[in-house]
Amino acid sequence: MHPAWFTEAVAQKPEHHNLEILGKRIHCQTWGDDSLPGLLFVHGHAAHAHWWDFIAPQFQQDYRVAAMDMSGNGDSQHRDQYSASQFAEEIAAVSKWLGTDTLVVAHSFGGSMARIAAHLYPESLRGLILVDSVISSNRREASTPQPVAPPRERIYASIEQAAKRFRLRPPQPRPKSYIQEYIANHSVQQVETGYRFKLDPQVFDKMWPESEPLPDGVSMVENLKVPCGYIYGELSRFCPAEAIVMLKALFPAENLIGIPEAYHHVFLDQPEEFVVQLRLLLNRLS
Repeated sequence: MHPAWFTEAVAQKPEHHNLEILGKRIHCQTWGDDSLPGLLFVHGHAAHAHWWDFIAPQFQQDYRVAAMDMSGNGDSQHRDQYSASQFAEEIAAVSKWLGTDTLVVAHSFGGSMARIAAHLYPESLRGLILVDSVISSNRREASTPQPVAPPRERIYASIEQAAKRFRLRPPQPRPKSYIQEYIANHSVQQVETGYRFKLDPQVFDKMWPESEPLPDGVSMVENLKVPCGYIYGELSRFCPAEAIVMLKALFPAENLIGIPEAYHHVFLDQPEEFVVQLRLLLNRLS
């Protein structure tokens, strides 16, 4: 049985939009009055905009809320090549489309890409909240991808059969069944021969190096021109004690929030507490 807050949130159906960004169709969905300041939610790796369907609508009284699909994910088009700066430009473009006073909330890999967007396009967003997103002092040198054979496309006979194959990445205890089922069902699309996952399974295989090197994550956060906050799961594998020491050095105490009994997928594990803490942090950054 679904709790009332979840049923009420997903009943708030969004408007769907397709924006052309860097030659591809980028899908986003919005809730609320377009006269309000923007609030953009960005998903992590192998996720999509519908991961936020039971979170985002709860903020529409104060914001024009949006959730986007980065290219290769959800209902956005796939690309022949991907790069971090390309994902960052997609985020910046959607944020700017919402309005120059847009705040961005981004999870995991999406947080890394949104951090780069804030670094490259600070005029496109008013503030940034990272959710359990790795911030490293190491700068990875990307190499030109080598051609790899595309994985065999897995086709399933029904949406239910496909949804049963859905797994969180990285692995962790499953969220409530109604949350997992909802996300899994929105991760699949119908094709002529059955059902398949929407994700481009070669996103990382197609990642190309940057034309100009980007700073490491710590340096980037230290030099951001927009206010920034951070929410993490206290049980997250990406936030051990040494990572928390680094985060405390990067963020003001009031802008760093740990959520008890939450793993890496914080807003799936503790969605109600996540909404409470996110609302507080948004007010501080506004």
